[in-house]
Amino acid sequence: MAEKAESSKTAAVKPAEELKTQERAKGETSEVPIEEVKKLTIKEEEEEEPTIKLKTSDGIIFEVEASVVKLMETVQAVIDDVGVAPDAAIPLQNLTCSELGRILEFRAKRSRVGSDPQTLRKFDAKFMSMLTPDQMKELLLTANYLNMSDLMDVISRAIADFLKDKTAEFARDFFGIVSDYTPEEEAAYREAHAWAFQNLDKESGFFLNMAT
Repeated sequence: MAEKAESSKTAAVKPAEELKTQERAKGETSEVPIEEVKKLTIKEEEEEEPTIKLKTSDGIIFEVEASVVKLMETVQAVIDDVGVAPDAAIPLQNLTCSELGRILEFRAKRSRVGSDPQTLRKFDAKFMSMLTPDQMKELLLTANYLNMSDLMDVISRAIADFLKDKTAEFARDFFGIVSDYTPEEEAAYREAHAWAFQNLDKESGFFLNMAT
């Protein structure tokens, strides 16, 4: 017996040779079926995905997969225009480590959920429900700064659900909006569209009068 171990390629090809021998023993001279050959294909090891360094305004450096950075259109535009040296970090002056970290946490957890739309919607709703209103707004601003359109859609839907059945005052407080209506104009608008202000809950987001 030869002491030297066979190479992985030889070991993979050997079954094909044995299959040919068996076919010939049966009196058949046809080539090995292509389906069998495909099964013996040696797969090269997948290369590790390259990462890109992102530096937040508070000096924290994140090493982020290139596929994730590509979703950050603001950052990708910089890479496309001027490139980035292997050891250089792209500065994100408008983001803290907390803000960027939450985006990356969301992407990482979501990637493990799968691709089923219904499952993803459930994950999105659960993730967003664990955030405070301020954190949701922070995440929205971060996604907007990075120009991550898919994430913007997810957060916008979550905020819309959160503000459903809330009063105008509640929505203004949430977004920090100062009304430009005079008291008289607002009163007239409320009277003309009274149906839109019925059964609103300022705090919980649910109908106050479920019986109606």
